Amino acid sequence: MNYIVIENALPADLLRATALAIQAGPFESGKRTAHGLAQVAKNNLQLAAAPHTPLLDSLAAAIQAHPVVQAFALPRAMGRTLINRYEVGMEYGLHADAAYIQEARTDVSFTLFLDDPASYQGGELVISTSAQTFTFKLPAGSMVLYPAGALHRVTPVTQGVRHAVVGWLQSRIRDAHQREIIAKLSLVPRTLSQDPQHAALVTQTGQCIQELIRMWGD
Repeated sequence: MNYIVIENALPADLLRATALAIQAGPFESGKRTAHGLAQVAKNNLQLAAAPHTPLLDSLAAAIQAHPVVQAFALPRAMGRTLINRYEVGMEYGLHADAAYIQEARTDVSFTLFLDDPASYQGGELVISTSAQTFTFKLPAGSMVLYPAGALHRVTPVTQGVRHAVVGWLQSRIRDAHQREIIAKLSLVPRTLSQDPQHAALVTQTGQCIQELIRMWGD
């Protein structure tokens, strides 16, 4: 499964600004941004975009610029960024994300959790493959990235309220397995670059990474 968890993915001041925006509202039906079968499956609220455009733009910029996101997703473009809300009884049934959102192909989806996991019950992000199921309920400020084409759902919230930032990235590398290979190779120069004796290996690995991006990129 091609996913990665990033802890403390946002600066503290941006998390505080997000919390203030959630308090201020308003929220509207999440079905406004769902299409096709997802519209039937989706039962949540989302923060109205117009009053909070600068914040949503700042969230998108911070997420896209994160070094782990850059290494894992190799982002070319980004679709809309949303802040969603699940109250008691709300859920998002099993679905795959739309292939294109705002003219950007959706290769990588992300969910950035905004609440203390102990403050609500249910609300887990569940990602299903033919071989395995992965469940995520992360601390506030932590984020998971995963293939947008994977079937996934948010389980019903049974107590409390769950908020998250969600969005989609178009990668320079269309294939998830190729992105995973590049992301793993990228760890080598980052790990060895502090030791001068590995300078040649760092340079060679960096060259190989760029050649793979040229080979697989679109």
